[in-house]
Amino acid sequence: MGASDSIQQGRSTFLEELSETSHILHRCTGRSLVILDELGRGTSTHDGMAIAYATLHYLLKQKKSLVLFVTHYPKIASLETEFPGSVAAYHMSHLTSHDDASKNSNDHEDVTYLYKLVPGVSERSFGFKVAQLAQVYSHHFILLPLIHNKSRLKFFSYCLRKLTNE
Repeated sequence: MGASDSIQQGRSTFLEELSETSHILHRCTGRSLVILDELGRGTSTHDGMAIAYATLHYLLKQKKSLVLFVTHYPKIASLETEFPGSVAAYHMSHLTSHDDASKNSNDHEDVTYLYKLVPGVSERSFGFKVAQLAQVYSHHFILLPLIHNKSRLKFFSYCLRKLTNE
């Protein structure tokens, strides 16, 4: 957790993170508590997910360590079926201003983050809402390579409207 780079030695943050992970994997035991936070974020989605999945799988099956594994890859929760009773997915709860019928519309929705763990994988992502709260609007997202779902397209349109009305 909390890797930082050593650019002067030619080591990126991601390389440092993987070096620390390697150190953990070689030294942990069945009596270890291993805490990993967002492993794999420093590379492509597919590579990051593969690294995170393989690492967690190894810790559970080979090392049998107690693990707190924080990730943004929801597919990793599939390990619950392979390790029933040993793996459980949780997410941070939230309240929104809209009811469930409109859960695909983030345009003018208020979000309150409750900082409480609840069972299951989150059904929604509020990354664009956080960007909006931080006042990072559409002119920062113009270079997005692909807007591939309706909620992102709606948010992008909303940001463009805000930008042109300013």
